[in-house]
Amino acid sequence: MGNIKSQSGKKDWDGMSQREIKVLTHGEDVDGVVCAALILKRFPNATVEIGNYRAELSGEYDIVVDLPLPKLIKTRVWIDHHSNPVQEGESKEKIYDPEAKSAASLLAGHLGMEGDKLVQIADRADSVSYLTEPPTGMVEGYDPAWDVNDAVKAISTIERFRELARTLALEGVASVRRKFEDELSYTRNLRRKAGEAVQMISKKVKEQKSDAAIIIMPPGEMNSSTVSGHIVFSLYRERAAKACAVFYGGGCWLNVRADFDKIDASEIMARFGGGGHRKSAGSSIGPEKSEEVKRELEKAGLKPLIIDLRKVVFI
Repeated sequence: MGNIKSQSGKKDWDGMSQREIKVLTHGEDVDGVVCAALILKRFPNATVEIGNYRAELSGEYDIVVDLPLPKLIKTRVWIDHHSNPVQEGESKEKIYDPEAKSAASLLAGHLGMEGDKLVQIADRADSVSYLTEPPTGMVEGYDPAWDVNDAVKAISTIERFRELARTLALEGVASVRRKFEDELSYTRNLRRKAGEAVQMISKKVKEQKSDAAIIIMPPGEMNSSTVSGHIVFSLYRERAAKACAVFYGGGCWLNVRADFDKIDASEIMARFGGGGHRKSAGSSIGPEKSEEVKRELEKAGLKPLIIDLRKVVFI
């Protein structure tokens, strides 16, 4: 599916700033919360709802962003950048570009907010191109995009998500550390614990002369994306793996190292009913499909190793 260009822009929303806009965005990552913040900057009275790729999404909205468009959704504008998203719902306008670094960048362009600094935060986070390594404590000198990531990963209520979006909209990234210290500390404690697992996994992969890992996380593991993300990107930094598939409570995440181009993660996950980006994609399948995912990686010439962490405690 190619790009869908929008013919609308800032003028379409002129005179509507006092009207309550209803928005649905992704509630689990930096891109989604930055989208919410951009909306609140432009429309302070907007109602922000959140969803994810595993939930059955429904309702009527003015904007749906960073999420698919399932058949029970009706919206004025749909904005997304993921490969092969569902487009079964009703939308008067579609803004879609799988080459965009973030959905926030597309939303900002549509609203005439292209120069907003928050877009750079979303771009770096969603393309995993942070300026520094991830922090494991409240130190100085790291990319502030990590503060947004580490806060949103530890949020469990829509009220706290909205508060994070409002903080970004009204005060900027600098205030996140002060207002979300508990969430940041929680996420970074998880990251430290994940570091212990990295050594074990890296050793196993090297001993088996594998170049890919299929990791099965503990069932119901909270914030598994923080733990698994740290494991995966640590393996990449050590050059221990070219691709990793992670099974967690919500499904399977397939990620490909930035310099490895023999696999399209979105194509593989599409075979399991999912989708995403070339380098990062997901599906709702469980660990019972781990052997099938292994075979997909083997077809690409990789030698994956399945690593079961279901008995490991990360908190």
